[in-house]
Amino acid sequence: MKWSQPRILETYILPDSLKYKRLITWKHDSWLNNIEMLNPDTTYQENFHVYPFMKNDVGGTYLGVSGSAAITHNYFKRDKLDIFEPFEPYLAWSHTIDNVPFYNVKTPYTELAYWGTLFANRDKEESNIKVMHTQNLSPSWNINFTYNRYGGVGLAQREATDNRTVTLTTNYLGKKYLMHGGYIYQGIKREENGGILDDKMVIDTTVDDSKELEYRLREADNQLKRNTLFLTHSYGLPIRWNKDDTLAVGEGTITYFGHTFEYTTYTKKYTDKIELTDSVGRAMYNNIFLISPTTSSDSIRVSSLQNKAFIRIQPWGKDAILSKLDGGIGHQYMNVYNFRPDYYLHGTSNQTYNNVFVYFGAQGNFRKYFKWDANAKYDLSGYYANNFRFDSKAIFSFYPHKEGIHLTAAIKLDNRRPGWLSNSYYSNHYQWENNFENITETKLEGYLNIPKYKLTIFAGYSAINNPTYFGTQGYAAQHLDIVSVLSAYIQKNFRLGFLHLDNRVLFQMSSNKEIIPLPEISANLKYYMQFELVKNVLTAQIGADVTYNTPYFAQAYNPALGVFQNQNEREIGNYPYIDGFVNLQWKRASIFVKYLNAAQGWPDGDYFSAHHYFRPQTAIKVGMHWPFYVK
Repeated sequence: MKWSQPRILETYILPDSLKYKRLITWKHDSWLNNIEMLNPDTTYQENFHVYPFMKNDVGGTYLGVSGSAAITHNYFKRDKLDIFEPFEPYLAWSHTIDNVPFYNVKTPYTELAYWGTLFANRDKEESNIKVMHTQNLSPSWNINFTYNRYGGVGLAQREATDNRTVTLTTNYLGKKYLMHGGYIYQGIKREENGGILDDKMVIDTTVDDSKELEYRLREADNQLKRNTLFLTHSYGLPIRWNKDDTLAVGEGTITYFGHTFEYTTYTKKYTDKIELTDSVGRAMYNNIFLISPTTSSDSIRVSSLQNKAFIRIQPWGKDAILSKLDGGIGHQYMNVYNFRPDYYLHGTSNQTYNNVFVYFGAQGNFRKYFKWDANAKYDLSGYYANNFRFDSKAIFSFYPHKEGIHLTAAIKLDNRRPGWLSNSYYSNHYQWENNFENITETKLEGYLNIPKYKLTIFAGYSAINNPTYFGTQGYAAQHLDIVSVLSAYIQKNFRLGFLHLDNRVLFQMSSNKEIIPLPEISANLKYYMQFELVKNVLTAQIGADVTYNTPYFAQAYNPALGVFQNQNEREIGNYPYIDGFVNLQWKRASIFVKYLNAAQGWPDGDYFSAHHYFRPQTAIKVGMHWPFYVK
């Protein structure tokens, strides 16, 4: 009889309604070991957009090759990584400790996927691959392996990109003990051509072979690596004040003690060879060569060892209006290497910082109708001394129908010192020593979500005082005034019989477009006919997917620094980039065939994304995503 007992997941962290699902997925935060449930979607709708910044936003600026540097159009969705800014443009393609997904499954689960221009010539091919496997070793203990590769050779010369991520994660959901841990590796290899020399050769001229286009850097390469090892765990001690107190898992008065360990290293190595006679390549970097007149080999490295200890008190119950009170203290040892000329005389000397901080939080809820939380962090010492951050959020839910109407309001305050790269840097092409003022940013955000009517509305306002940026010559700069950003986003999907009209539109205004350039309108419109070809087996969508943005001074990319910089040479936009497609859901598998840039040349040839970097030309792209359970 002992061996016939069912193996049931018993944990305080999940509601009972989820404990019997075949697959559960979530992300956690490393500050307090909170979890946020994710809604896994493996259908042809979720896997239609291959590039992650298109899944999460209406559009983005990138270098035209899968896996290359990218920045979203939506200011409120842009990744920030002050500790190592050259990795910011690549975070969209990978995971970090705070957004890597965790799983709990009843049977082993696997996903296999390929997306790419399978029929293109090898010198222009794009290839994207995903392999994921997860399984539970017990009802509470799960392990996961994920491999992602984004990349392509590129349409122009010397823009081959290889962006790979490997994640190994594990989690344990116990009655009192909760653990998340793992290892994340991201590596990028990219040939840097600096963009094409003359945009008009694409806009106004029909070029038989894009490989013949002239480009700016003859021999330049970037290699970036990021390694993260982490563990977040907590243990709950129930407190019984009297005999009537509950013994149910996670109920009543409980104190949780937790700890987080994180060790991350970032590296970037940029190399180039620019001959004395190469006027174009030398102009790319303002004809500045500080170390060698023809050859660059610039390396920067940062390592971060961080430990946090926290305590969480559940005074009454997890469903109380004040359900959690939190507090923690942390230490970060940060080590920065950036070459300086005096290393020749005195040897290498890294900059080290001991950053100490405290943080606090609280949260609560009232049944399913109201939830709130608030968190604050203050840096006591180190590089970030006197930095302060405050986040608060409230969610109101109404249920005139099963799916409900959900309204979210959020306030975010941030006073931070600019990253070390903006303050101090030395390389073959750039050198500066700044003492920038702290950046102060206030964000107000509101969301309205009505799932039944497939309607999502977002409005946001941000006031940034003393923003930093990289100017038109590539140098770090600071604007000693306030720049405001106003954003409004709406997503509404209509259905008229077999005709589907999926709409995502973003409106934005920047009070100073020379500092924070943004397109006023960005849109992604997916219009298609949907048919069930074989009942409960095969469903097809046939239509067009359009991305569009109004003209603006889209940012340029600086290979030596690895960041996007502002430019004022020409506006980019007003071009409807149209992909015709057939999208299939065949049982669990999703398959698509796309005809990229189907209207190439209409109304003109300005299908650029970043300055001097154009998006894919007309081509056939295929994709297949196959999720399956191992019985």
